Amino acid sequence: MFVALILSINYISAQTDSAKPKKLLFPFNVLQKLQEGNLKIVPIPVFTISPERGASFGVVLNYFFRAANKEKDSLTRASLVYLNLQYSTRKQFVAEVGYSMYTNGEKYYLQGGFGYKDFYERYWTFSDNATNNKNFLGVDYGQLFFKGRALKNLGNKFFTGISYNVSSINKIKFENKPIPAVPIVPGTDKSFVVGIGPAISIDKRDNQFSPQSGWYGEATLRFHQKWMGSDYNYTQYNFDVRKYIPTKLKGILALNAVATITNGTVPFLEKQKLGSDKIMRGYFAGRFRDNEFAAAQVEYRYPIGKSFVLAAFASAGQTAERLNKMELDLMQHSIGGGIRYLVNKEKHLYIRIDAGYTRQKNVGFYFALGDAF
Repeated sequence: MFVALILSINYISAQTDSAKPKKLLFPFNVLQKLQEGNLKIVPIPVFTISPERGASFGVVLNYFFRAANKEKDSLTRASLVYLNLQYSTRKQFVAEVGYSMYTNGEKYYLQGGFGYKDFYERYWTFSDNATNNKNFLGVDYGQLFFKGRALKNLGNKFFTGISYNVSSINKIKFENKPIPAVPIVPGTDKSFVVGIGPAISIDKRDNQFSPQSGWYGEATLRFHQKWMGSDYNYTQYNFDVRKYIPTKLKGILALNAVATITNGTVPFLEKQKLGSDKIMRGYFAGRFRDNEFAAAQVEYRYPIGKSFVLAAFASAGQTAERLNKMELDLMQHSIGGGIRYLVNKEKHLYIRIDAGYTRQKNVGFYFALGDAF
């Protein structure tokens, strides 16, 4: 389907470059509006292959808009609200509404999501680097979640506000296998957490979906407490820094470092997982999991023609029970590459296909809208 989409849009581009373009029929006229930036609702049929989900089918409806008065259009970056509906061959179901919105004049920034997951994960142990890839337990569970941030712009794109997280996980079932053993930690039957705390960010990116220049920094502190209704008491610190450097070869060098630090009793499925379509690509999410997580990555993006971008990336990171237990020889790493295709010129929005190869000799494939970071 992705190949057909590319061929269709290339056909449209050829038509629009002519002096007297022909009137296109559905669905070619829709694809033309999409690439030119004249389509606010962008439907993306989903067929992905990833370590976590196997083959996943569904649809993501993306609604792009600018919450700005006309005279302030140049001050307000594009916003996104999306509906994600997916079902996988591993019997996972996801129904999620997400949002990343700048209000008029970027006075406020709202980011987060809510939804339900009937999900499947794998558990190998926690941060044990010696565990064989084949020794895992399947874990099924249902989750209701509501999380995000609400920030106010204090000037010069410096935002401050609150971060919140509500997560209810039930029906946790472990696969019946002798190795590895079911972990003896809190939250292996069910868990309910409520957390809130301060958040700050500096957002100097030119575009939040596929940045070409600028930088971004974020720090949050969330308190999960029983007096709020949470089953467990713990605090969580999150850090995320990104930098985008245009190069002389007309490419983009993108840098990213993230860390999560926790104190207290963190339930099993709320522990940090290494591996995703954003960072440490190639790893099954949860191949390593624990209280602490830190990782860094670098990606080089090089344009090919007007619509394609080639990318190469490398990342390194690890989890640990405590920060002082992180060791250099336990560091996990992955390398990979991919291709991006420009589907919206106005919003500088790409469809992304990536493949990552890990130290554990696993390969993960990803298909998504927008760059990884």
